[in-house]
Amino acid sequence: MPDFDDPDLALLRDSARRLTDDVLRPSAARWDRDCEPPLENLPHLARAGLTGITVAEEYGGSGADVVYALTAIEELAKGCTATAAFVLTNCVSAEVLQAFGSAEQKRKYLPPLAAGEWVGAWAMTEPEAGSAATELRTRAVADGGDYVLNGSKVFITRAAIAAFFVAFARIGDEPGAKGVTAFVVDRGTPGLRIGAHDRHMGLRGGASAEVVFEDCRVPADSMLVAPGQFGQLMRGLNQARVLNPGMCLGIAGEALGLATRYAQTRRQFGREIGRFQGIQWMLADMACKVEAMRLLVYRAAGQIAAGHPDGPHNAAIAKAFAGENAFEVVDRAMQIHGGYGYSSELPLERMLRDVRAFKIGGGSTEIMRNRIAKGLFDRFPV
Repeated sequence: MPDFDDPDLALLRDSARRLTDDVLRPSAARWDRDCEPPLENLPHLARAGLTGITVAEEYGGSGADVVYALTAIEELAKGCTATAAFVLTNCVSAEVLQAFGSAEQKRKYLPPLAAGEWVGAWAMTEPEAGSAATELRTRAVADGGDYVLNGSKVFITRAAIAAFFVAFARIGDEPGAKGVTAFVVDRGTPGLRIGAHDRHMGLRGGASAEVVFEDCRVPADSMLVAPGQFGQLMRGLNQARVLNPGMCLGIAGEALGLATRYAQTRRQFGREIGRFQGIQWMLADMACKVEAMRLLVYRAAGQIAAGHPDGPHNAAIAKAFAGENAFEVVDRAMQIHGGYGYSSELPLERMLRDVRAFKIGGGSTEIMRNRIAKGLFDRFPV
């Protein structure tokens, strides 16, 4: 378990909190209302060392582990979910490139990621292959020294602004995961087309869109791993599966703070509503959920940073728990605020729409439960 009183983490937390208060929170409603990605926040993140927080120092990053990224994301998500997601996607892209990329790929992609000049996108989900990633239909066919990609991806977050894509495709006729690999494909590559932009319930600044490959020719050396190593590629999701619930933690913590302050100032029936036992119990339950989230998420992050074999299992537990309970915490905060909470004049309705996405994205709650159960079967064989 990471030390929450670690002075380096405390400094990072304070820096991210100031950035959230000064820059993110004042403009978050505008990005949501206009359905625009908060690109103007990228330079602020870069100056704070957050766009490349897990990128190795030799490529211009901070060289920190996922616990530091989680600490920053928790604070940033309190003010603007879409901005916090920039840090998440850069961490996932950096994890994959640093683990599997060639020296040339690292030199090409990691410095602009760290500088906040580029963001990447994880192009996996397809119309008929969402949670079942092993059923991908996008094909990559060898042609000379190249591969030709054909297929389409849906709900690809940041597709509308990404500089490159980690695009998953199937080679040959091997079933399941055996024929699946991934290519790094630059934006602007002939045959790569950005399709319809998504308009989601929440995360409206996520720049989500369809990605279409139509005879898209990429060099063979853009392949990250050979077919059959799909499981290794999923290592890149281990970080996402603690950073995703880290965003839930930040949103839930913000909602708890808003509700607690409101309960001490809002008067009904001649006294502050926080003096009613019903409200106190709601706040107490919310606090228990937030603290449980914090312990689960940071434990998993610490294990993943240390390479502990239980890290992926506990990341699945953290993600399943945080996704469901963060939604409940924000919903309770909205209830405490009454009609004001339902109004777009306050951030709670936006926060509720945003946090709902995390029960789906990055691996649904149901997939996490399957993953947890499998881990239990492995631990307690008969």
